[in-house]
Amino acid sequence: MRKGSTVRFRRSDIFLPNLNDDSSAGVLGGEEIQGTIVGFSDSGDRCSAFAIVEMANGQSVVVLVENLRLIDSGKDATCQ
Repeated sequence: MRKGSTVRFRRSDIFLPNLNDDSSAGVLGGEEIQGTIVGFSDSGDRCSAFAIVEMANGQSVVVLVENLRLIDSGKDATCQ
């Protein structure tokens, strides 16, 4: 996956650090949504573990890369 890639994910996959797993599932539900990767974030020594995804409404959310499904590939992104 790269910056600019179009991806799909479940609304419940959005990373909300202030909610526990049970709460976030109830708040966000399992609806599938689509967006474009605009950046990446590391987690410890895991490069690009999280993707910052911009949704159609302009809101950006954070999702674990492993929870994304690639729809369309964009330009290359590099780990910094």
